[in-house]
Formats: sequence, C-alpha cells, structure tokens
Amino acid sequence: MPKLFGTFGVRGIANEELTPKMALELGQALATDLGGGQVAVGRDNRTSGEMLELALVAGLNSGGCDALKLGLTPTPVLSFATRRFSCQAGVMITASHNPAEYNGIKFWDNEGAGFPRWREEKIERILSRGPKMVDWRNIGRVEEADALPGYMDAVLERVPRLKHRFKVVVDGANAVGNLVTPRLLRELGCQVVSLNGQLDGTFPGRKLETVAENLGELARTVVGCRADLGIAHDGDADRTLIVDERGEVISGDRVFAHVALHYLRGKARPRILTTVATSSVLDDVAAKLGGEVVRTRVGEPELVEELRRGGGGIAGEENGGVIFPDWLLCRDGIMTAVQFLEALDQTDRKASEFNLTLPAYYQVKRRLECPEEKKARVLKRLADRFSGHRVNRSDGLRIEFEDGWLLLRPSGTEPIFRCFAEARTERRARELAALGLRELKAAISGR
Repeated sequence: MPKLFGTFGVRGIANEELTPKMALELGQALATDLGGGQVAVGRDNRTSGEMLELALVAGLNSGGCDALKLGLTPTPVLSFATRRFSCQAGVMITASHNPAEYNGIKFWDNEGAGFPRWREEKIERILSRGPKMVDWRNIGRVEEADALPGYMDAVLERVPRLKHRFKVVVDGANAVGNLVTPRLLRELGCQVVSLNGQLDGTFPGRKLETVAENLGELARTVVGCRADLGIAHDGDADRTLIVDERGEVISGDRVFAHVALHYLRGKARPRILTTVATSSVLDDVAAKLGGEVVRTRVGEPELVEELRRGGGGIAGEENGGVIFPDWLLCRDGIMTAVQFLEALDQTDRKASEFNLTLPAYYQVKRRLECPEEKKARVLKRLADRFSGHRVNRSDGLRIEFEDGWLLLRPSGTEPIFRCFAEARTERRARELAALGLRELKAAISGR
C-alpha cells in the first residue's frame, strides 16, 4: 500500500484523499495496536471534522477501544488531555496550517507526544493486513469531556500575572485557538482585541499558515489599535507568530529564539533542539546560554525522538511551533505566546526593541510545485549539482556557504519543494534563494 503518513500524521483533501472509510480504518488500526483502553479524540473546526470524528470513533469502538470525545479543541489541549485523563493514546483531527478543504489525523501516545515513525509504520502494517474487530460484547464506549478549563488552569499555575497591561491583538484565524488564547491572556492581565475570532470552518478571515504574507490584516490592526503586539495562530494553535507594535512580523524561528533564551536562562549548558530549516539565530542563543544546538530532520516526531534519546531544555521549528518538554511533548503555540509575553514583560522595551536584542538575519522562503513521484529524482539531481559544497543531507539538502545557507527540501505534506535561504544581508539571502530556485527548476524539468 502507498505510504500514508507524511511529516506528521495522515493528511489530504477531505472526501477525496482522506475519507470517512480511511478514518474508520485508522481508528480500527489504532485500536488493534493498543488492544483496548481509552483514546482521547479532539478536532479543529473544519467542515469535515465532525464527519471524520464520527468515523474514527466508530473505528476505535469496533476495535475495542473507548473514545473520550473532547470536541473542538486546539492540538496542545488534546496532548494535555491525553495525559491528564490517563488515556492510552490520543487522536487529533486537524490539517493544521493547510487550507479548509484539507483535513488530517494525528496519533499521540500516552505521554501526549506524537507517534514516533516506528509506530506510524506499525499502523500502516496493520492497515495493510487488515485491522481487527472485536466481539459485540467488547465494543468500546463513548464518553465526553471538556479539557479546556483544566489546560488553562494549568498554564495559570505556571505563569504569574504579568506586570504590564499589554494591549494584544489575537488573530485566531477563525479557528480553535480562539477558544483559549484570548481568555487566557485576559486572565494574565492583557487587554485583548480579537481578530478573526468567530469560529468558521471555511476560514474566511485569512489563510491559516502563519507566514508574513498572510498577516497583513493583523499588522494593520496592531498599528491601528496602537497595540503592543499581535499574536497569530494557525488552524490548531500549535504555532505562533508575533507582530510588533510597528506592524512588523517577527519570524517563527526568532519567536522560538526569544522564548528559548527566556525559558532556559539560568540552566546549565542547555540543549536546544531544532531542525535543518531553522535560523542561525538559535546558535547565537545557545552561545549566550553556554549551551548547544542539535539539528534534526523537519517534523515534530523527529524533535520528540531526539528529546527522548538525548534530552533537551526546549525544542522547536522555524514555523513558530515550540515544545516545552517539562510542560508538554507537543508543539504548543498558546504556551509560546504566553512565554513571549512573559519574556517581554521582564523588560521595559517595546516588542520591536526587544526583537533587536538578537542578531539580525534575513530570510527568503519560496516553494515550487513538484509531483510526489518526482521528489526522489529531483533530490538526487540537486545533490549532484551541489556536490562541491558542504551539504547536510539529513533532510533534503542544506547547503552551507561562508555567509549563509540554502535549504532545498521536499514537503512531507504537499506536492511541493521548499526553498529557504538565510544570510546576514537581504541582498545575499535573495541571491541564495535565486540560486536555489534556478537549480530546483532545472532539477524538476530534468535539465
């Protein structure tokens, strides 16, 4: 059978690639793997979410597992609830930052961490030979629970009320982050302005991916409201980007860097885990803390695997998804926003001034369409083209230059190749990105 799991979970267009039949079978396969027990199930507010939830729960029940339905919930709350309610596993129905027509299914272990690759492969093997259904006497039950209050209480126990009364615009993207972040920030003492705060599974307010080109309205609102900063989530609130008081977007890896510096301060030789796609500003943070940076393949499961293997104080990606291992083994965009505010609260600086406390890097991010069946050949051609350079091949190609780096990497969730470039000057970053796109186009066309 074709490989189902991408960078993290199973994902596809609802009712075309990800169907109720597939959700049913994935539920049965998970139940077969677990051999019983309770599974927490949450979903974002996509129009296909309830349909897939019903099918997946039916699969869990027919395989002998009880389902604890959490309903609409951000992904970090699902991770929290899996552990809080002592479930054997969790399932989150979400396509995260993908458009409304997509949906996805992600599996979580009993510690609230995404399934490692070997468990995803085991689920695929179960599917290939056919999952089991139990005798009618052992069909699982369905219960419901509300995990949101417990999650918010737990955050408030960890984070004291802020000294400054920040005015914050929260752009929840018409998605489930709106159920938590605005209320939580008010509890911490912020004045909150909600943008795209109404839940709508078609996501009419903006595209869900937290990138600068999608946050123009947030930037204008921050400036127009004279707010101190803006916070943007994706579709399931496992990512956060920040907009400063001038309307400038602080990139995801810089958000991660600021949060890491704050969260790890005072800890001896901290270990920062990140991916090949993340800015060199993380190396600057590690140097300030007397720690080290360990880079992995792109994907939350890779970061969690490295955390479990070698330990670490914090982990994160360039998209604004940060893992706080002593809190959750899951990217938590809500906690990321809270930690950024707490770090800012300990200064008398504006958000733009605070951002200047780390060295400046310039990034250019591009993408090109590439059919799935071509990706391996394209990667081989690119490796040949850059054979004379210093290259990290752990995930795609990260080509190191004296004054920057270039990453050419096939997406694990979309039929595209990503092209990231970074340098200390904008001009050089654009030059590296242009080089990467030229070589990528040539490799895709077969020239």
